[in-house]
Amino acid sequence: MPVSVLIAEDDPEMRRVLKRIAEEKGGLQVVGEAADGAAAVKLFETLRPQVVFIDVDLPAKNGVTVAREIFHQNPQARLVFITAYDQFRAEAFEVYACDYLVKPFKIERLRQTIERLCLELCSETAPQPPSRQRALAGGQTEDLRLFRAGSRLILLHLGEIVFITKEGRRTVVYHTGGCVETTERLNSLAKELRYPFLRTHKGFIVNVNMIREIIPASRTYELVLEYTEKRALMTPKMFRELEKFLEAKNPARRSKRR
Repeated sequence: MPVSVLIAEDDPEMRRVLKRIAEEKGGLQVVGEAADGAAAVKLFETLRPQVVFIDVDLPAKNGVTVAREIFHQNPQARLVFITAYDQFRAEAFEVYACDYLVKPFKIERLRQTIERLCLELCSETAPQPPSRQRALAGGQTEDLRLFRAGSRLILLHLGEIVFITKEGRRTVVYHTGGCVETTERLNSLAKELRYPFLRTHKGFIVNVNMIREIIPASRTYELVLEYTEKRALMTPKMFRELEKFLEAKNPARRSKRR
């Protein structure tokens, strides 16, 4: 059964493009279209789609407000922001948006997002978006960690962390809702954190589940990650280690390579 999609976009031409690309392989089906924010919320209440494409600059009710109202109705809905504005990323990821595409974007970038949604939602074992509320309710406190940030303590779900890096003398934790500076040392965190976290480079600890693409570069690899435009680095040695690890988890792939 196709994954149901709602498009909230005031530009008719963009709605047409989104619908065409979403439905081109049969995995997604657009069940509703809204040209303004108020209509989008009403359609979501009626249709209960699994995926919502949202433009930020919507009439009647802006896309950020629409996303929050949809999230409160159904936290499991996948929200994809498609907008000309780059400054609303933090607000988008507060409601666990699964992607944020800035116009103009390449069609292939949209196809990658759609393919990932199909893989997640068409699989019975699809991973759920990280939720600290769910972890607390289920008593899964081992999935939560406090990070010291000056006089503050920041509570993060480990599944929310995208990568950790050094910026000058600071250690910065990038997560699905933004980033936080911590007084903790990168070396200490690397010793503590276990898989899916990997010390890919002397300056980076990466959540392997957040890697979208690995790009060969001069004497290293660049990692394209979910939830951020920033890229992490991976040494050739760690690339080989990751390959070995993934092959060990997937014997069929290892035998095929032989």
